Amino acid sequence: MSSFKPALIKPVYDVANFGHDNSLPLNCLSGSTATLTPSTATFVQVLEDSRVPIDEVDLFITDSDKMVMVHPGDDTDFDTSWEWTPDMSAQAYQISFNFAVGMKVSAYTSGNFKISDVQVICKQIGGGEGDFTYLNKIIDPGMSNMTGTAEQVAIINFSTSVSAKVFDKPLSFQIKVNTDNATGTYQTGIIPLFCYLSAAVPKTWTTSSVLMHIHADLAHAFPIFRDQDNMNMLDTGIGL
Repeated sequence: MSSFKPALIKPVYDVANFGHDNSLPLNCLSGSTATLTPSTATFVQVLEDSRVPIDEVDLFITDSDKMVMVHPGDDTDFDTSWEWTPDMSAQAYQISFNFAVGMKVSAYTSGNFKISDVQVICKQIGGGEGDFTYLNKIIDPGMSNMTGTAEQVAIINFSTSVSAKVFDKPLSFQIKVNTDNATGTYQTGIIPLFCYLSAAVPKTWTTSSVLMHIHADLAHAFPIFRDQDNMNMLDTGIGL
C-alpha cells in the first residue's frame, strides 16, 4: 500500500492575473433626446498638453449622419451621476474618461450660446465614513459661440492615476455640462454613441464610457489565501 504524500501546489498565473480593463458605458435611461447631425455640427476634440489623446476603446465604422443626445430638457444644463459597484474585491490603478457632450440651439432669438465648460467628478462612496474625491476636473473645451440655430459637440478623453480599493465602497462618476446661453431654446447633454469626424462618410464611432484598469485581489477569498505563511507553505510541499 503506497503512502500518501502532500501535494506540491504552486500557483499558476497568466497575463489576465495582472490586470483587467473594464469599460463602463455612460448610458442614460431617463431624460429627453435630441437628434444631432454630425455633418452640420461643429466638433472640438479637447487636447492634452497640445496633443490628441488616444486610448484603447471599442470602435465600429458606419457612414451614419445622425447622433442621439440625451438631455434633461429644454434650457437646462446637463448634470448626471453614475455609480459602479464591483462584484469582487479589486484595486483600480487608472481611470480613463472617453465621452462626448453636445449642445443644440433649436430656436434662436439673440445672444451667444456655447458649452462653456465640462466638470468631471469621481468619488468613492464611503457610506458612514464619508465620500473620498479622487478627481474633480473642470475642462474648457474651447467652443465657439453659436449665434443661430446650430449644434456643437465636444469630445473629451483623459486619464487619471488612482489607487482605489473597490468592493464594499462603489465609485461614482459625475459629469456636469455648463453653458453660456442667451435668448432662445437650447438642449445640452451626453452623446452615448458618437463619431470622431463630422463629414457624412464612413468613420469610426465609439461609446461614451469610463475605462478602468483594475487588479483583482483575494481579500474576499477563502481565509487561507490571506495568510502569507500559508502561501509560502504551498511552495514547499508541506501539508496544511
